[in-house]
Amino acid sequence: MKLRPTWKSLLAFVALLFFMAEAHELVHTGLGRLLCGCWGPRDFNVWSLCASCQTGHVWTNFAATWAGPLFTFAMGWWGYFLLSPRQTAARRSLGFALVFATLPFARILGALMGGNDEVYALSKVLPYSIAWALGAALVLLATVPPLVRAYTTLQGRGRIWYFLGFFLLPFALAFAVLLGGLNALLASGFLASYGILGSPLLVSCWMAVVTLTLALTYRYLYRLVPLALLSAAPIIPA
Repeated sequence: MKLRPTWKSLLAFVALLFFMAEAHELVHTGLGRLLCGCWGPRDFNVWSLCASCQTGHVWTNFAATWAGPLFTFAMGWWGYFLLSPRQTAARRSLGFALVFATLPFARILGALMGGNDEVYALSKVLPYSIAWALGAALVLLATVPPLVRAYTTLQGRGRIWYFLGFFLLPFALAFAVLLGGLNALLASGFLASYGILGSPLLVSCWMAVVTLTLALTYRYLYRLVPLALLSAAPIIPA
């Protein structure tokens, strides 16, 4: 009985993971561009508004900061609805991929440690202690229901390890590749000049590779969760 994903479905998931991470950053910077009229500096995980919006634009910064998490939460909740027992096994597998490609562990850990976009944005308009508590609560409300549904979608003894693997390992991979590898390469000056969408050329090249990989492999996301691990969908009366 097959209990592990194929290398093709794992490659598709990794491509989706990095695509979602870059999309998150582009939502931040894109709204900043729309509101300020100019692109701000950025790397693979840190961004800011352009110089003309650095002072006196508290609510612009608040909106651009929250835009990224709202996009990410929306993708996670799309996964939640695809995980409905009414959906086919293929769609539930895609929903599982969407839930974990949003890096819920990173969002939860960052909020509980008092960082992340959510707490940072709220701290600009609220006392820090309130911003921390409120930000952490909002992150948990946004991430826990999709995680619970993802876990209950699985069956069998191995489901806890399958769940934990997708919950923890994508964060470690993203941290190593984006922060430890690509950000260091960008900081060294490699392809650091700015190109399209207000991004350094290295970021644009990385996004092109990730997008192409996802386009070539996305169909394997429908097989990410082996049928042997998917709980049977109940018979729903017509």
